[in-house]
Amino acid sequence: MLDVQKIEATYNELKELLGWSIDKRIILSLAGYYAALDKEIDKKRFKEISEIIKKRVGMFSPLRSQLQPLFTATLDVSGLEPEEAVNLLLVKVEELKKNSFKMNNYSYLAALMMSDEKEQWDYEISRAKDLMAAMKVHHRFLTASDDYPYAMFLGKLEGDTAVRAETMNRYYEELKNHKFYLGNELQWMSQVLTYTNLHFDPEAVSRVVVIRDGMKSVKIKVSTPQYPIIGFMAALKLNESELMDIVESYRALTSMKLFSWYKESALPIAFGLSLKSSKNVYETAAISMATSLEMLIQAQQAMMISSIAATSIASSSNSN
Repeated sequence: MLDVQKIEATYNELKELLGWSIDKRIILSLAGYYAALDKEIDKKRFKEISEIIKKRVGMFSPLRSQLQPLFTATLDVSGLEPEEAVNLLLVKVEELKKNSFKMNNYSYLAALMMSDEKEQWDYEISRAKDLMAAMKVHHRFLTASDDYPYAMFLGKLEGDTAVRAETMNRYYEELKNHKFYLGNELQWMSQVLTYTNLHFDPEAVSRVVVIRDGMKSVKIKVSTPQYPIIGFMAALKLNESELMDIVESYRALTSMKLFSWYKESALPIAFGLSLKSSKNVYETAAISMATSLEMLIQAQQAMMISSIAATSIASSSNSN
């Protein structure tokens, strides 16, 4: 079965499970998530996890919001028993709360970034807090709880957090000179660019600009929610052939009726699918779907799905 066919089949299964109340873009993203990880949906297991979550949390918990399917899917692919998976996530969230993380969607997403080994949590949380503090030195008002997931994701990497934050700021300052819109999305892109190299690399800025302009030249709209994905492409130093794989995957996806009105959802999925099949550059333990989507149904719900990034990418021996 082709990946695009698998996405359509997975989408239909998710729609059956989730009903019509969940925004279609969320369902599309989750279908891409399963396809990128080459996972099948076990409907019984998915429902069981969902029911456990509903029983364990209050009505106003982020786990009861439209983000709930994201958490259910992430716990589904974890391989843990449903009860164990939910319990572990809730314990992680409690650890973040004890360490003065504000409780919102982003703290729950940050919890997904934490390892399953409890002995690692003190280190991981400390590193994330240090990175947040270092980032605030450069962007006091821009750095907020919506940076929790990336702070946890990147804080676990080796290297001085102050140096990483300084590098992020240099990327931010450089990129704003290349007609990128200022704001959270550009900050996330700047963070992502430090994924494979702690230190500032002028060539990374050039790669970002080339990738953005190249995408535009083949009629792929690059809006601010796509910035982190472009950042990953640049940080991972994808070559022209790999970038063209992404373009072809994007075209295949957007030719589907499912994506007729949701083309902005296709690029992060195309990125995940193409990276999964890359044999020369990255050994894929899992596919990072870290991205942000535009505010979904802003007037009605004011809810943001910020990332599907519960996984990490193992870099190849020739990456920095």
